[in-house]
Order: sequence, then C-alpha cells, then structure tokens
Amino acid sequence: MKAVILYGPHDARIVDLPIPNIKDNEILVKMDACGICGTDVEKYSGSFVTPPVLGHEVVGYIYKVSKNLKFKEGQKVFVHHHVPCRVCYYCLRGDFTLCDNFTKVNFDPCGLAEYFRVPSEIIEKEGVFLLPEDFPSERATFIEPLACCIKAVNKIKPNIGDKIAIFGSGPAGLLFLLLLKSLGITSIACIDVNNKRLDFSKNLGSEITLNPLTVDIKKEIKNWCDGRGADIAIVATSSIKAIEDAINIVRKGGTVCLFGNPKKNETLNLNASDIFIKEIKIIPSYSTTELEIYQAISILKSSLIQPEILISHRFNLNEAVKALELSEKGETIKAIVYGY
Repeated sequence: MKAVILYGPHDARIVDLPIPNIKDNEILVKMDACGICGTDVEKYSGSFVTPPVLGHEVVGYIYKVSKNLKFKEGQKVFVHHHVPCRVCYYCLRGDFTLCDNFTKVNFDPCGLAEYFRVPSEIIEKEGVFLLPEDFPSERATFIEPLACCIKAVNKIKPNIGDKIAIFGSGPAGLLFLLLLKSLGITSIACIDVNNKRLDFSKNLGSEITLNPLTVDIKKEIKNWCDGRGADIAIVATSSIKAIEDAINIVRKGGTVCLFGNPKKNETLNLNASDIFIKEIKIIPSYSTTELEIYQAISILKSSLIQPEILISHRFNLNEAVKALELSEKGETIKAIVYGY
C-alpha cells in the first residue's frame, strides 16, 4: 500500500509499505479522504512540537475488524488520532489535551495512507465515530479541525455583539469565521498577509479585512471598534508577530486566544505591565476532545456549516507531497487528499 512518510524537513515520500496487521481490539481503516492541516504543513517544514506523523483529518471505511468489537466491515468512520487516558491528574480536572498519554497514540503508519491501523487505546477511549453513509466525505474531513475551533470558542465564550478579530485567513481562521457566524456573531475582522485569502474571507462574510503589510491594523481596528479595540482576538496562525499584534489590538479586559501553533522555542516580546493594567486575558487552546468532535459532527450533519466551500485543491494519494508543498506556500485555501 501507499503511505506518505516524513523523513526530515521538506522530505516527505510516498512509499510502499505492507498493509498493517491488526491485533486484538483493533480495526483497519481504508482511507477515503484526508485534509491537509496546518500542523501537517509545520511537520513537513520541520517545525513541529508533536510527533511527525502526517494526516489526521481523515475519514474512511472499516476494512477489517478484530474479534469482539461492535464494528462491522464497510462502516463509514471518522477516527480521532489522539485520546487521553481519562484517569490522570489532568484528565480528572477536565484538561484532556494536557494528558501525558494524549500524543502517545496515533494511526499506524499515518492518516495519509491507503490503509491505517487504529490502536486499541483509541477504540477503548471511544475515539472511533460511526458516520451515516450519506455523510459527505469532503465535509467529514472537517470534523477534527472544526472540533478544535469549537473547543477554543467554548473556552473564550464570545457574546453576540462582540467584535472579533481573526488573525490568519487560512483553513482554521476561515472555519472560525463560519462557526462564529453560525452562532450569530457578525462583527468579524479577518487579518492576513495573503490577499487571496483575505478576498476569500470577505466573500464568506468578514465585515472588514486587513493586511498588516499595507495598513496600520491597530488604528483600523480601533476605528472599527469605536476607539476601544476588539473584544476578542483569535490567533489562527503560527506567527509570533500576529500574537503580539493581537495583544495590542484588543480592548481593556479583552481576550486573546492562541490557537495557531508557534514554532518550537519562539519567544514573544510583550509589554507585561500593559497586559496587567489592561487585564488582557490570554487563553491558549490546543487540539480537541471527543466532546467537541460530537458537537462538530452534529453541526455538520445539520448543514449549519458547510465547510467544503473552503476546499480549493483536490489531490490523489500519489500527489500528497504536492499538496503539502502548495499548502506550505499559501497557494491553497484547503487541500484534500483522496485515498486512491
């Protein structure tokens, strides 16, 4: 079978591997479609803080089932690649994504493969979600990224009428735009250095779009917010400059959500006394849990959000490296890889 394996920075290869053998309490899934995520791009570029396994926005069909499992061959599934232990210090306090076990489980060999083995830990922790046969596969590839956005929104608790600035108009930023609009929040500014992506966000309903390379975003945001600053800034990019800008453009008492994954060991240049005096809240949100996945599936089933509109490029598995390359260059809005 074909699989996309990462050997080093900008060295992803499509290789032939044996189809994985499943053990007790495991399943083998035939990949149907998989989204290219920002973390996939970071791993491809060599800047990553999680294990360098490619492909987790994946939907497929159960190809083989071990004994004593409730699943059947041919069932359509979304599988979450990480699961918490549910019994450690962090899990017992609801911080499931901080569990030391969380990133220790993953697909074998990866999600960007014709077939992948789902370890028993994922199945035991309810990380496999059955989908209706008529659930569109392209839409299903957005289950995990939408769930990540839902987790962040659940943490920052926006209110209708809030003015929210989204830094980054890539797939994550645009998903935030669609999600917030579905919640009745319409005063949204999108900020990006890529004018193509800004145009896309404008078409999706962003109230204003700003390119920090050409305008003074602090001035523009203050004008937009009657001189106060944004109520909430969501940083859906790995850019350190975007984090610093976000802290500078929120109002007193405002909230900054760190959603994009900065490069390893990067540091911020912050005015600590300004953050203190203005009581700015900084809330990181990493990954997602089974709760938000259920919420994402519910939203997508209802067609309240139709994120497949974000798909700009489609590739087969033999073209997966090209999908990574174009995504890294910012030439895609959202790339999808099919398992054929």
